[in-house]
Amino acid sequence: MDDRNSKRDLVLAPSEYAYMQDVTKGIVKTYTGPTVINPTAQERPVVFDPEKKLFEPCALEEAVQQIAIAPEGYYLILKNPSTKDDHPSPGGVYPSPDLRVGRKINITGPCAFALWPGQLVQLVSGHHLRSNQYLLVRVYNEDEARKNWGQAVIKATEGADPIRVPAQLDVGKLLIIKGTDVSFYIPPTGVGVVPDETGSWVRDALTLERLEYCILVDQNGKKRYERGPQVVFPEPTEAFITRDGARKFRAIELNEIQGLHIKVIAPYTEAGRTYREGDELFLTGKDSAIYFPREEHSLVRYDGHDKHFAVAVPAGEARYVMKRTSGEIRMVRGPAMLLPNPVDEVIVRRVLSDRECATWYPGNAEVLAYNRALRQLDDGGARPGAIAEGEIQKGKAGKSAALQVAMGPASFEGIDRSNQFTKPRTVVFATKYEGVPSTSVWVGYAVLVVDKQGRRRVEQGPKNLVLEYDETFEVIQLSTGTPKTSDRLVETVFLRVLNNKVSDRCVVETADHVRVTLGYSMRVNFTGEPSKWFEVENYVKFLCDHVRSVLKGSAKRHTIETFYAQSVDLIRDTILGKAITDGKRPGMAFPENGMQVTDVEILDVTIDDEDIAALLGDAQHEAVQANITILRAQRGLELTAKREAIMRGEADARAETAKRLAELEVASTADKLRVALATVQAELDTAAAQQLATIARNTISDTEHAAQLARRKATAALDNEISEAKQQLVLGALKAEVEAAVARFGAAQGGFSEALLALGNHEVLAKVAEAMSVQAFVGGKTLTDVIDKVFAGTPLAGVMDKVKSRVANGHALPAPASR
Repeated sequence: MDDRNSKRDLVLAPSEYAYMQDVTKGIVKTYTGPTVINPTAQERPVVFDPEKKLFEPCALEEAVQQIAIAPEGYYLILKNPSTKDDHPSPGGVYPSPDLRVGRKINITGPCAFALWPGQLVQLVSGHHLRSNQYLLVRVYNEDEARKNWGQAVIKATEGADPIRVPAQLDVGKLLIIKGTDVSFYIPPTGVGVVPDETGSWVRDALTLERLEYCILVDQNGKKRYERGPQVVFPEPTEAFITRDGARKFRAIELNEIQGLHIKVIAPYTEAGRTYREGDELFLTGKDSAIYFPREEHSLVRYDGHDKHFAVAVPAGEARYVMKRTSGEIRMVRGPAMLLPNPVDEVIVRRVLSDRECATWYPGNAEVLAYNRALRQLDDGGARPGAIAEGEIQKGKAGKSAALQVAMGPASFEGIDRSNQFTKPRTVVFATKYEGVPSTSVWVGYAVLVVDKQGRRRVEQGPKNLVLEYDETFEVIQLSTGTPKTSDRLVETVFLRVLNNKVSDRCVVETADHVRVTLGYSMRVNFTGEPSKWFEVENYVKFLCDHVRSVLKGSAKRHTIETFYAQSVDLIRDTILGKAITDGKRPGMAFPENGMQVTDVEILDVTIDDEDIAALLGDAQHEAVQANITILRAQRGLELTAKREAIMRGEADARAETAKRLAELEVASTADKLRVALATVQAELDTAAAQQLATIARNTISDTEHAAQLARRKATAALDNEISEAKQQLVLGALKAEVEAAVARFGAAQGGFSEALLALGNHEVLAKVAEAMSVQAFVGGKTLTDVIDKVFAGTPLAGVMDKVKSRVANGHALPAPASR
């Protein structure tokens, strides 16, 4: 806690001071530190309020104030200096001196001093200026300014001339200190720096790049236009014109389809041409690709827009352009880019009446509503029906105002690329109601175009028509209803010239006074000179009246029976004429308008009197019945004749078929005979050849047979010789075997009967034969052969035959008797 808060005495530091007021005399004393204040009962601490310019009592501690200090590069603005230009010295008490109230001086730092009572001080930093900055200074004391001009702190830029004392330093005069001349500035006494609206001392000049400009306006109203690149310093009495907070603007770029409407507000001469005040110019990109405004020009804006853009007129469309001075309206056909000169030209739209909307565009409610809206914009001027394009644009609700975006501060050059797809610029044509009213004439139709000078021309479809401003379509009226009457007329501008159909009903009276109602439809074409087609306003009434008259006259020449029976032919003959040699009818021609009836379709023939219609119907029924009977008989006769004819035809066909078959059979038999004869002849030839071949073969066979017989004979002789030799060998061998067998049996004669008994058993005999090898012993091939050989010619031969028979039948041999 500060000791001064706990003691009655007030201690001031070296950089502090305080005011004490004598309450009995009102004198204010200044105490400067370092010192100690011992206030008496008659003294009180006070402070000077700079707002109220009054001394206000305060607490002792609140009376302490900091002395004014200005470091190097700063300066003090001291108000109410003393008459001696002195300041309270440190460490003392001083009464209030006399002050020059209302005066102020500039004191350049470094400095420090306490303030006398009633003085005010403001510390301001020295003003550093860049090349695009400046100071606005004002002379508030001419004498002091001249006397102290040399004391100003001025640091001139390199290469700049020193600032000299201006010739005029009147009080209130404004001067500009440019940063291009001075880099540091402290004003002298008598001159003060004027801050801007934000309180800043240093002001920024305007740096203009290429294609940029600025506008400065003086207090006398004169404007100055400056182009870039440069740094623009305003004159002391000039101010920059700003728009949306911007002081610099972009030059207006123009091309061949853009333009500017310029008003000359001051005379000048350029390129050998003199322009007077009030002249109006229209500059396009052909005249100047880049336009910088100048003080002699005033840009004429329409609805807040500076530029005039060309209007795209597509092919098949057009625009009306009116000359302001004469009122003449011309039509510009597309394709074209229309850029009218706003000085004496304006694009207008044609307003159609309700009748024109109904006849030119039948059933189009949108066209009717649009033209009614245009009529509401019509101010009823000197040329009614012509609405300027600007008035239409003003009348559009919800139109957003065009925003002019000022350029920001210039930055370094660079290339910005995006990774997103940038759509190309697209132009959308929505010119349905903006151009000249156009009409499409279809195939088979025609219109009559007339103008205010009385000129006429017929246009046939298919064609798209755009009309001059003074041109219109001729309206024709058509009768409607069946029969056609004039009670309800249809108005139209389109005439059907090909395959037109007109239906009508007509009441005629026959020679026997019977009324008949006829219903018919006529096909009408228009031929010949087109200029005659519209000579009759209501061609339907004209046609129907004439046809009715002709039909009534024709019906009067026939009775009801004849007319009713031949109504179609009579009506067609009456209207179209009788058919000529090639079967074509000449038709009914109307030379008045080139109309020709080429065909008639009979829709109805009705007898108005029901009784006569009934009688005629009965008679017709009887006639029809008789005719039907006759027709039936005729058809029966025709059927019988056709049947008989068919039968005769079938018989003729059958006879012809049989005849043809017989002829074919004879031809076939002849062919077969020729084939048989040829076959027999071939067979005879074959037999003769075969006979010769057989003789030859037999000869060959005989020769071969004789050879074979000789060979066989030789072979047989050889075989006989061999057989005889073999027989001799067999006989010799048998003889030897017999002798050997006799010798063996003779040796084995004892016990032979027992052996025979034992042989009664077939199995034993087989085993014995196998053991003793009888075949080998006797020389037989089998056992039977051996037995036959063994017992052949012996008394046991019969016994052995029985044994073999028994064995063959499967019977066992009897067992031998025991001894």
